[in-house]
Amino acid sequence: MRKSLIVSACLAATMVCTPSLSAQASAAPDKVPMAKLCGMCHEAKPGVMMGFLENIALKSKTIQMDFMSHKEVVRFSDQTKVKYVADFADIRNYKQKGFQINYVEKDGERLATEIIRFDIMRAITDDEKLDRAAFKAMRNDPQVRVYDVRPPMKYKMGHIPGADMMPAPAFDKFIGKLPSDKSTPIIFYGVGGCLSPTASMKTKSLGYTNVRIYTGGFPDWSRHEFGSVAPDWLKMAIAQDIPHVLIDLRPAAQVEKGHIKGAVAMDYDRLAAGRDILPSRKNAPIIFYGNGSEDAARLVVSRGYRAVRVLPMDFGAWQEAGSPVAKGTAASTISYVPKPKAGTIAVAEFEKVVRQTPSSMLLVDVRNPDEFAAAPLDGAVNIPVDQLGRRQAELDPDKELILYCNTGLRAEMAHNVVTGKGRTARYLDATLTIDGGEVEVVEN
Repeated sequence: MRKSLIVSACLAATMVCTPSLSAQASAAPDKVPMAKLCGMCHEAKPGVMMGFLENIALKSKTIQMDFMSHKEVVRFSDQTKVKYVADFADIRNYKQKGFQINYVEKDGERLATEIIRFDIMRAITDDEKLDRAAFKAMRNDPQVRVYDVRPPMKYKMGHIPGADMMPAPAFDKFIGKLPSDKSTPIIFYGVGGCLSPTASMKTKSLGYTNVRIYTGGFPDWSRHEFGSVAPDWLKMAIAQDIPHVLIDLRPAAQVEKGHIKGAVAMDYDRLAAGRDILPSRKNAPIIFYGNGSEDAARLVVSRGYRAVRVLPMDFGAWQEAGSPVAKGTAASTISYVPKPKAGTIAVAEFEKVVRQTPSSMLLVDVRNPDEFAAAPLDGAVNIPVDQLGRRQAELDPDKELILYCNTGLRAEMAHNVVTGKGRTARYLDATLTIDGGEVEVVEN
């Protein structure tokens, strides 16, 4: 009964009619093109995919969808219908939001017949929605329970201080975290998409009467406030060498006696005085611990950093937990080198390949033919990303494919297409300018 109520609410909210088409997925026949969250309320149907918008490339008329378990690329045409967006260009404003795509098979590829933005917020009344100011005021009440509905790893990387983990795709497994008093004020937040409304409707179906949603979610919070990091995420980041900046604010004498492995020693005064000591990338994860960590975090947030965290434990508790520590002089300067995306080729290596392509590699330009004709690279093959699925036989199977476009967007889509077929490939995730055969590459 509960599931049927939620399904009805979702359908009413989105007003989606999903025809049952006979075409089956050919790009990944063993993978269902439906995110687990969508499967909580909808049944998988041939010719229908449901997931989250990763990206859209208007020039090549392609969309990349993220189903959490895998990603797929689908084409669209001028005849493709859109719903709950103004036009194709407007779809760009809803990255990471829920979409349904109805499609047919054509020439061995999927062609979208209709692109529908999930608008589950229609099922949420205005008085149930909170902006950041209203959320901040309400969360100060100790009776209020705040839940983060994103996947567990996202929560552990960073969450609103005081929030508990309640991942929407696994709601039933965490249902015991809900308070026994069903009049308790409850607030859900996620990424501003359908996760929070789904959790809200499930919770209300259980009889809870005071449920609200922070509509901006963690992305909105991170632009203006600091978050908390889970200690076990930090332990994992240290063990697996995941790039992050860890700053120990304690006095130098204490730091020398013992500090968290990899920490940089820096007191608040030095942090406040130096605006050039932090990474240039505003999305760099910056974590503080020690006295004054919240003040330091607020300062760095005010400078535009969007991934500022505080470790909710002191060094003594960290050490007692058996977590990695170091003794002696800690580093005094920050060195932050982000890891490249999986499947990418380094800029320096790409430039070398352009100068003299090894016999084991093949440059593949996935832009449109007119773009390639206006700015070609010697030795490159041009197959637009929207044609790549059906034209892979034209590419030497014994060579590694080096895929590129002018922004990295279509190259990433192409990478998912060819690797889904078992090909070895890398792509350039950078802005590329070609002028008379000369290239200028700027990292994204």
